[in-house]
Amino acid sequence: MEARERVQEWIHATFDIKDVTLENDHSLPYGQRVWSENDDDYAIVFFDETSDQVMCSFKELEQLFFRVDPFVEFAEIHQ
Repeated sequence: MEARERVQEWIHATFDIKDVTLENDHSLPYGQRVWSENDDDYAIVFFDETSDQVMCSFKELEQLFFRVDPFVEFAEIHQ
């Protein structure tokens, strides 16, 4: 799966899309700024090629790491 698709898939799986606004963040690879409609908070979701992971950084928190495909990995482990 392409990096851009992995970022979009993670965003759609994690956030309720009708309650957020997406904005391109060109400072990071495939970066998307996800704004909350309820408050003035946001997360930045992007792809890190060196770790082959989708990453998410929140406005006030240290960088957090997330995988797009945990269910695929889980299924592979239990086969």
